[in-house]
Amino acid sequence: MQLNPAQQAAVEHRGSPLLVLAGAGTGKTRVITHRVAALMDEGVPPWRILAVTFTNKAAAEMRARIEKMCEGKVDVSQLWVGTFHSISARILRRHGESVGLSRNFAIYDTDDQTRLMKRVFKELNRDEDQVKPRAILGHLDQLKNRGLTISQVEQLGLEGFMTRLVALLGRRYEELLRAADAADFGDLLVLAVKLLEKAGTEQPRPGAQLVDVDPVIGLKRRFLHVVVDEYQDTNPVQARLVELLSGRAQLCVVGDDDQAIYGWRGADVSQILGFPDHQPGCELIRLEQNYRSTGHILRCADAIIRRNEGRLGKTLWSELGDGSLVTLRACEDEREEARYVVNEILDALNEDIPPEEIAVFYRTHAQSRVIEQQLTDNGMRYAIFGGLGFFERKEIKDTLAYLRLLQNPNSDLDFTRIVNEPARGIGDTTVGRLTALAANRNVSLLTVARNPEEAGVSGAAVKRLAGFVAMIDELAARLHAGVPLGQLAAEVLERTGYRDALVHEGSEESEARVENLDEFVGALTDFAQENPDQTLADYLEQVSLVSDADGGGHGEVRAVRLMTIHSAKGLEFEKVILTGMEEKVFPHSRVIAGEDAAREEGRRLRPEERAQIEEERRLAYVAVTRAKRQLVVTWAKRRRLYNQEFIGTPSRFVRDLPPDSVRGRVPGVMRREAVGVPQGLSLPSAPPRAPAPTRERSWNSDIVYDEGAAAAPARRGPAAVSDDAPALYKGMAVRHRQYGEGTLVGWDGSGSNLKLAINFSGVGVKTILARFCEPL
Repeated sequence: MQLNPAQQAAVEHRGSPLLVLAGAGTGKTRVITHRVAALMDEGVPPWRILAVTFTNKAAAEMRARIEKMCEGKVDVSQLWVGTFHSISARILRRHGESVGLSRNFAIYDTDDQTRLMKRVFKELNRDEDQVKPRAILGHLDQLKNRGLTISQVEQLGLEGFMTRLVALLGRRYEELLRAADAADFGDLLVLAVKLLEKAGTEQPRPGAQLVDVDPVIGLKRRFLHVVVDEYQDTNPVQARLVELLSGRAQLCVVGDDDQAIYGWRGADVSQILGFPDHQPGCELIRLEQNYRSTGHILRCADAIIRRNEGRLGKTLWSELGDGSLVTLRACEDEREEARYVVNEILDALNEDIPPEEIAVFYRTHAQSRVIEQQLTDNGMRYAIFGGLGFFERKEIKDTLAYLRLLQNPNSDLDFTRIVNEPARGIGDTTVGRLTALAANRNVSLLTVARNPEEAGVSGAAVKRLAGFVAMIDELAARLHAGVPLGQLAAEVLERTGYRDALVHEGSEESEARVENLDEFVGALTDFAQENPDQTLADYLEQVSLVSDADGGGHGEVRAVRLMTIHSAKGLEFEKVILTGMEEKVFPHSRVIAGEDAAREEGRRLRPEERAQIEEERRLAYVAVTRAKRQLVVTWAKRRRLYNQEFIGTPSRFVRDLPPDSVRGRVPGVMRREAVGVPQGLSLPSAPPRAPAPTRERSWNSDIVYDEGAAAAPARRGPAAVSDDAPALYKGMAVRHRQYGEGTLVGWDGSGSNLKLAINFSGVGVKTILARFCEPL
């Protein structure tokens, strides 16, 4: 396949910084590989080219493609192609002595970091029940993403318990890392930047060259061309690393501001948005021809993303034709939604779409439970992509272990799993002594734990075991007293401190785990209500069958894919079923909480609140653009999630969809009839080519008052509007964000100046621009 004109321009551009704004499915990897190959064809030595991306898989694919294109012509082994972390590690292996690392330094993974931080807690006599080691590590990682050191945080003099604790524990953690000649993942970037920033600060001896004193200077001068993929996902320290390595190079960054969905882990979309302003003479090339999706899917994606203010702007188009309309389905509840999902999958299979080309998306892991259950009940194979099945997640397995131990006190496997989960100071040595005595006497661990002194346990461990046994006995008594199963699960999570421990951890991961626990409590509540004659043992048996079912999340190649939308980035499927499209589900409740607070407090949205909402909209855009030929969008009128009953309001992203590209009614949008209003009533104008202003409107800036409007309402006849727009009629129900719902009594004007005369209860007739109203 030949390059299209925009791709060719991106490959051939030379002489100034280049931003390639690559929309979803527009062939950005093709552009990057062709650009690198073209540079080498022009005589640029491979060792003077650096290509950086985010994942090892992407880096390997990039290198393989370049090798294939240059086979027999250039020795591409000298190319620097890798992830940010691998490039940083390569630099530190060569020159890390000045930042405290030998050539053979160790790289600590997540488990290593946790073990080391636990040692710090022990040394400094800190209680893990108050703050978890992982929470401290999460805060440290956030600091490193911004390129900040512990010393810099201390110099800021910030107040607050957590800030002081992070500084205290973080300093000792860093000391132990350096003493062990080790670095964690965040250190790789921070120390590489530190190394490059220090380069050249020492004065050479008379007659010596600066590069002789500091060889890192040569590294900063090494590259003539630097290419960075997925630039929208860079955090500040990654952007600084790129800046330092491209000081004498032509810099080309490739990315899509509309797919920036990792702000929660430190990525900063402002870096791609501000790139043209920060790089003098920057050329911006848009890749807008999409090779993945059909027209209706792309129009739906555009309708969603164009409402974001912070974007550079582009419009995807395709030569694949309009294709099938996007299917929109309103379901009564999450169970009907799950049944509908199964039927859609069956339809796709009957159309000979391979199962691995069918994907079901959801915003949070907790939503997968009902869908997994329905797929299992229908004997359908599925694989969880980028995560575990609901019942395979640690927090769910831990909770099930508690319940199984209540049901069966002889279950030693469950005892060993949760005796120190959450941490109670009952270590492996204590459990080992209990195990030895239990084996000798042929009794259960719980039995031995009632008299731990007989197993050689002494000191504080005896008291801790007594507390654990008493807690299990109390909860078992609640089970046998007939407490409702959902209530019992909630009591287990409260009495054991398991839920509170996750809440106090305060990380993004722990929040998701708490949501999963709440969903589990809700599932058990539903089970008890629907099966009043069945017991906890029945439920545990059913769950075991789900976990071990043939299709249940074991990653088979030929299986339907289930995944969160974050996991879906970079993937594509023939058919995508996007579920849970309700307000407070998607967009997520914690994201739109800022809107609720702003409304209650009568203030404008704070920048960070607006940024979260815009990222959620970008996430919706990513979801839609994964679909190649078929897209199904579902929402529920009511949903039980996180053990709460929600009345479902269609997501704003559903209400944004253009009616002419959708099969099924878009809530709040009228289909066209004889008389219409301009498209601005339900959809904004085409996206601008530059970022829209970020100012916030005042609450009443969308109201246009006509003098004497109440005395002489607008005319009661058809306006001069286009034929392909939604209908207006007297008595039509309309909503305005300030005045609420009202009744249309007339209209005047046309196009963007069309005004509606609306009678609001308790307020009277107001004349308002149509584009700020929503038909019901």
